[in-house]
Amino acid sequence: MSYRHELLNGVALVWTDENRSRYDRRDQRYPSDITNEEWVTLEPLLPVAKGTGRPRTYVLREVLNGIRYVQRYGIPWDAMPKDLPPGSICYDYWRLLTDGGHLERINQVLVMADREQSGREASPTLVILDAQSVKCDAPQGERGYDAAKKVVGRKRHIAVDTDGRLLAVKITSANVQDQVGGIPLVKRLVKLCPWIKTVVVDGGYKTSFIEAIQATGNRIVEVVKRPDFAKGFVLLPKRWRVEQSIGALTISRRLKVDYETLIHVSAATMMFASIGRLLASITMR
Repeated sequence: MSYRHELLNGVALVWTDENRSRYDRRDQRYPSDITNEEWVTLEPLLPVAKGTGRPRTYVLREVLNGIRYVQRYGIPWDAMPKDLPPGSICYDYWRLLTDGGHLERINQVLVMADREQSGREASPTLVILDAQSVKCDAPQGERGYDAAKKVVGRKRHIAVDTDGRLLAVKITSANVQDQVGGIPLVKRLVKLCPWIKTVVVDGGYKTSFIEAIQATGNRIVEVVKRPDFAKGFVLLPKRWRVEQSIGALTISRRLKVDYETLIHVSAATMMFASIGRLLASITMR
């Protein structure tokens, strides 16, 4: 029997001749299409259609396939393939999910389900923070210059658990320091996951950040610094998880560059990519 191992959210998956067909997406129209197992998990979490107004013209699953296609391959909405619902329909539903705060709620439910399925408590007690500066190509909207990374655009402040699941994200202009953007991120995160006890950060988060986080309750800030004389890539304890997650999320080409005019829509693209990872993790176990 041939087999190999891969990691998804820190869990080893065994690919064997017997279960390979379960994970194979080659018989789907597009690799980004939602599988039957993923749809069974996702459908109950989606907002229910209003009882008034015109009935839906397109099947909701197909609309979600259209959104995933745009996010995965980074195309404009008006370049949607003809065998998917029109880009205008998909965009309207995308904005409904985004403006209504549904993506953060769905992500939180899936995080808890995936953690329980992996044998952990539903709510994390340790989180890892980091920030990523990306170029912004939106025609207008908030942006700034990150002098350290030499990037004109925005900064993604993200928090993950010990297995790399995205818990929360905050978008700012790129000139905002990591510690400044991290404070409101943690305050938001504490409301979502009130049992957090430890916050892991790098050396860029200074005393003002540590004091602000400790003021939110009996919480510890653990600073994992890069070795003084290290050159090139260094695998840092705990913090490698958040760096791994950033790389995994940006497989979605829509995240390679920030194309969104509105900050909250930009944050939603991160949440949507996270939901895709979580659905794959939950259905592959």
